[in-house]
Amino acid sequence: MKFNTKTRRLLWIPVFAALVGSAAWAFVAGRSPSRLAALSQSAPVAQRAPYDPNAVHSNLVFLARKAKGDVGDPITRAMLARTYLESYRETGDAADAVRAEAAARASLAIRTRHNGEAWMQLAGSLLAQHRFPEALAAARRATPYSDQAYRQCAGLEIEIGQYQAAERDLAKSPPRGEDPAFLALAARLLEVRGKNADALALLQEAASQADANLDMPHQSVAWFHERLGHRLSSMGRLDEAEQSYNAALKVFPRDYRTMAALARLHAARNDWQHAIEWGDKAAAIVPAPETFALLGDAYAALGQASAAAGQWKLVEQIGALARSQGAVYDRQRALFYADHNRNLQEAVTLARGELRLRKDIYAHDTLAWTLFKAGKLAEAEAAATRARAMGTQDATLFYHAGSIALARGQRDRARLLLSRALEINPTFDPTAPRRVRAVLAQLGTKSTP
Repeated sequence: MKFNTKTRRLLWIPVFAALVGSAAWAFVAGRSPSRLAALSQSAPVAQRAPYDPNAVHSNLVFLARKAKGDVGDPITRAMLARTYLESYRETGDAADAVRAEAAARASLAIRTRHNGEAWMQLAGSLLAQHRFPEALAAARRATPYSDQAYRQCAGLEIEIGQYQAAERDLAKSPPRGEDPAFLALAARLLEVRGKNADALALLQEAASQADANLDMPHQSVAWFHERLGHRLSSMGRLDEAEQSYNAALKVFPRDYRTMAALARLHAARNDWQHAIEWGDKAAAIVPAPETFALLGDAYAALGQASAAAGQWKLVEQIGALARSQGAVYDRQRALFYADHNRNLQEAVTLARGELRLRKDIYAHDTLAWTLFKAGKLAEAEAAATRARAMGTQDATLFYHAGSIALARGQRDRARLLLSRALEINPTFDPTAPRRVRAVLAQLGTKSTP
């Protein structure tokens, strides 16, 4: 396996030795200090062009006109589908995902075989609409024409909890040179397996490689920094996470997902004013229910009950509107209801429906939490056990499982699970860690500082 000489150093991470069993894969990633010193004395490095907020729209206009002028051109229609998906990622407008689907299907109507690009864009548009089985089937149709389609299959399989299948598909599309997309997918599988430190190393290298690729779209570069920020935040390294989120916004200033992540980060610090500022910025671009839920929590923490109620009402309104348009926010709504002890039977119904659609670890965790809040403790414990079956080291999973164990009178088990939650991430939630420490004190155990 060859890598660009600019990215060599003596750090070997056995990605697939753990993930694919007998396959003896190893990964070289990073930069040696001596190499960096040499590079710093070389010619000035080219700079990325500033973000152009009109670029995607201009491309859409051009490609739509070109497609209209040539009714038999499948390539332009596939490119149009790709660009609609770029617009969707920038704006969060579900209509763009639907338009992308239409353009991809129009391309495939002209040429079904040897049209891997259109199949992949169709898969991406269906994924955006949470139509997971259809998306996976479309991505599979692209595999004879592009090994990149195996990565798309792997990403979809992670979404629906088919982790071993995802490992097999990712192994069919090994990295070529500097390949941040491969690193990010491998990191997701490592996270599922509980190998957080290895995942972090891959994501750090992926973000570095994305920065060096001046041809990569701004929103894609920002995504790698956002992804790195999530990993750092989930390990309690909030200052480093904030730096990574800021790096994302520097590249792509309209990155509403990163704005929402910064709102969550400040909430974890109990810095409610900054949480509101970032939440408002994110909601102004895309009014996502989880953002309004966080804004409501922030106002509640500041004692502004009326403002909090207004934000929480928006969560339910957006969820209902999204369902009528085909988008799905069931997981977010179920967790919101459970966290706020509202509509608990509906929360369980939503979680069960989500699990039928996606059997990933977080669907099991969502069901466990809603069942716990609804008082169905035996079922909740079984679901929480399934959520941790892969060995995932996520503080929230352990907090939920520990809370369920405590409610079932399993004091020793609760002590172990809750202690582990704080060890993984002492800032996993704005308020729960404080409650966990109080519980551990009552159980006679000192928690992690």
